[in-house]
Amino acid sequence: MKKRAGESRSRSDKKIDVKPTLSINLKDNLYTFAYLCDEPVKDVAEKLCIVGATSKVIIDSMSKWFRRNYVYRNVFVVGHPEQPKLKVNYPKETGKVTIRFKREDYDLISDLSHALDITPTATAGILIKMTLNSMEFIQQYAQEHLMHLSPERKKRIDLFLNQLWKTNHEGKVL
Repeated sequence: MKKRAGESRSRSDKKIDVKPTLSINLKDNLYTFAYLCDEPVKDVAEKLCIVGATSKVIIDSMSKWFRRNYVYRNVFVVGHPEQPKLKVNYPKETGKVTIRFKREDYDLISDLSHALDITPTATAGILIKMTLNSMEFIQQYAQEHLMHLSPERKKRIDLFLNQLWKTNHEGKVL
């Protein structure tokens, strides 16, 4: 393929934009969590998606919707085509969050979305929702990614997450 005049090559490390639709409440919770972690929202959302897509806790809770097989490292989950397709119902008020994935991370999200039979964008939204609502996942995430924070900030994160889980378990999570 010849390069035409005025065209430039694309970068080999180019990131891919994903803009999942989230409820306003979930978006606010994500922004609050990012603020408490002292990191940009896009970085926190990216980490939640990537770590969630490789977390046994999250994969086990999502496996009931797998319509195709999902393989990642030493994890193999058998999908069943007769499983009900995952439907994401959004409330009236929604917002979007921009996440930029590296190619290999986007491929991981795409593999998971293929197993769920939904788009990578919808998969990112579901991963954010499930990771923030999973007490076991957040405890593991905090031990691995938030150890550098001050004890005061960790306590504020704990208070926020306890309030989040208390309100989410009064209703249904997904």
